[in-house]
Amino acid sequence: MSGWKAAALAVALAAMFLGGLVALFTADFAGGEVYPEYSTLRADPDGAKLLFESLARLPGLTVTRNFLPVQSLAPKSLAANGATVVLLGLRELDPDVMEKLAGAGNRVVAALREDWRPEPKETDEIFKQWQVQIEVDPEKDHTDRLYFSKAQGWKAIERVGEKLVAIEREFGHGTVELLAASGDFSNASAVASDRLPQVTAALGANSRIVFDESHLGIAESGSVVGLARRFRMMGLAAGLGIVAALFIWRNSSSFPVRQASRPVSSHTGRTSASGLLTLLRKNLAPRELTAACWQEWLAGRRREFSPERVERAEAIARSLADRPLEAAREIHAVLHSKGAL
Repeated sequence: MSGWKAAALAVALAAMFLGGLVALFTADFAGGEVYPEYSTLRADPDGAKLLFESLARLPGLTVTRNFLPVQSLAPKSLAANGATVVLLGLRELDPDVMEKLAGAGNRVVAALREDWRPEPKETDEIFKQWQVQIEVDPEKDHTDRLYFSKAQGWKAIERVGEKLVAIEREFGHGTVELLAASGDFSNASAVASDRLPQVTAALGANSRIVFDESHLGIAESGSVVGLARRFRMMGLAAGLGIVAALFIWRNSSSFPVRQASRPVSSHTGRTSASGLLTLLRKNLAPRELTAACWQEWLAGRRREFSPERVERAEAIARSLADRPLEAAREIHAVLHSKGAL
């Protein structure tokens, strides 16, 4: 395989590979699988995008995402008449921040991850401040393995058997609702529609709902990458990167790939042109040159021209036998002239 063909094949394979990567990358971002579970940017069953977009379509509701640290929401950045701040998939609780948000007149919906297994130190701190005891059912085949065994001063909202799974308490002018699971807010639950009354009751009556993404690790960094992620321009960025790589490659490599130069012979002497001229002089008289060239050319091209043009060209070759260059020009004019002779 010649060098330029090998280079073309390599470029084609590289383009197909990069195209596949971009397609997979774009598909992941379209589905949201790159985001954490319970993120409102995630469209698969483990995300909460369906609930977010459904609420956003309802008249009278303002539904937004928060990418800044949740502490920045308290209290002035929220509406004066209060908002509902939704924290899904929590692996830890920060009672101070939640009390501050609720104290400003907001409703805080804090839903824990079902698979969270808090350390004894964590549960002791939560009980010390909120009088809420978080327990884990040791039986793996039981549902609602995470629940509240004690909740002094809290209002019981929902029980599953003897397990308390949803509680609520007022703090200042607002409330905190604590849920032992986040599954009711997922896309899978929204499609099933069997827990919508509980979700609606948890969100409350506020006209503004803020889904916090920062506690899931999706925080606004202020960088170009952060903005691209926020506005879903990562696919465009990947495409620009590929174009830049191809531009750099084009300007650093020749295409087709240059053949290795042949070593120059150190021998001196007559050139190939002078050798050919010597052979012609020895074997062909000057007056025979025009006719010989014409016959050689005509051997493979006769069918391309009409008999009249061929006959006229042969006549020129005979009449200008001693002037080969002039004969060649006139023969060319006859063969390639337009219209009838």
